[in-house]
This record gives sequence, structure tokens and C-alpha cells, in this order.
Amino acid sequence: MLEILDLQVAYGAIKALDGVSFAVPRGQIVALLGANGAGKTTAIRAISGLAPPRAGRIILAGKEIQGQQTHAIIRRGLAVVPEGRRIFANLTVEENLLLGAYFRKKEAWLPDLNRVYHLFSRLEERRSQGAGTLSGGEQQMLALGRALMSRPRLLLLDEPSLGLAPLIVKEVLHIIRQLNEQGVTILLVEQNAAAALEIAHYGYVLENGRLALEGTGPALLAHPHLQEAYLGDGADGLEI
Repeated sequence: MLEILDLQVAYGAIKALDGVSFAVPRGQIVALLGANGAGKTTAIRAISGLAPPRAGRIILAGKEIQGQQTHAIIRRGLAVVPEGRRIFANLTVEENLLLGAYFRKKEAWLPDLNRVYHLFSRLEERRSQGAGTLSGGEQQMLALGRALMSRPRLLLLDEPSLGLAPLIVKEVLHIIRQLNEQGVTILLVEQNAAAALEIAHYGYVLENGRLALEGTGPALLAHPHLQEAYLGDGADGLEI
């Protein structure tokens, strides 16, 4: 579904990504892990057209997309849930959701709105409520629902657990797993390595803009370096 080949992205003289390559196979959840400043969000920005790469290739569903504008990439079946959710607080829940289907006709997106409400019953209960009055977990669900309104083939999630209580993190990651089981391919960017690897089929670890480790979820959870750097001794995950 997605291939990243020798990707290089820089902000001025600072290299944020330096020759990074990874893949997100169709139908899988792939975790992209690392500490703050490792290059995870830069990878999301490059894939979605917000940070043009200096070199490398980004291939979505068999076609190169590097250098294309964001709106064109979105129409190819990509959706992003950005870090911090970035909902429109002054709009209602439903108005936020409909923004995710801005380029689709009503007869096409109406079934997706019903699907989102079925998946997130709390959003349906609050459909006319101001989005800014929702809890942090509800806002994350709204951001996920808005992305689903474009009916994406590939969903990019940037730190979906950030700032959420452990029980809400567990609920959000359970929903992410459900979406994958329904056929959505997912690239999950996370600092919470234990939680991400509980649901990921495969994972990559970035350090200082370079790929440091890769492997299946269980293999990375057991890796001594990941245990020491990100998980702590005896980390057990969240049992998603």
C-alpha cells in the first residue's frame, strides 16, 4: 500500500529524515516509533505532502506521490489524524465530521456518517454539541471519525494516545484495531511503544532521523534496546 524509499527531509541545515525506508503492506497496522525529535511526525508530513522531501520516493498504491499537493494525495485514498487532533472547536461534532467528506457527494458520504456514528456512539449522542466541549478522548474519536469520512485506504495516525488517560488509550487503540479488521491499512506513529506494538503487525524505530530497528510487534517488544530505551523493565503493554 505504501512504500518509503531512501526518504530525506530537512528543515534548513537540519536533517529530520536521513535515508529512511519502510513499508506499510495492505491490510496491516505498522507502527513507527521513536522519541521526540526522532522524525516520526516529519515522516507523516512528507507522506501527506506538507514537508517536501529533498530526496527519495513515496509510493502510494503503486504510484509516486512525492511533490504532489496534499489535496491530490487525499483524493488517492490517504487520510491523516494529526497530533493534537486539531478539531474545529467552534463547529459542532457533525460539522467537523462532514469536513472530512468535503470532496464527496452526499449520497456517497451518508453511509459513512452512519458508520462513524455506529462506531462512536458518543459522537452520535453529541452530534449537535460544540466540538470544543468534548473530552480529550471524545475529541480523538472525532478526529478519527472525520478521517474515516473520506473513506481512506490508508490511515495515518500521529500520536493518537497523546494526553489521554490509560483507559481511554486502551479504548482508542481497540477502535484502531477494529478499523484495521474492517480493511483499513494503518500507519501508527507513537511514542507509547508498548501500546502500539500490542496491536501492530510490524514496527520500525527511528532515532535521530534514521532507522534503528525493525521487526514484528512481538519481536520488538522483546528486543533489549527497545525495552531499555522505551518500555522500561518488564513492560507489559495495555492488553488491547
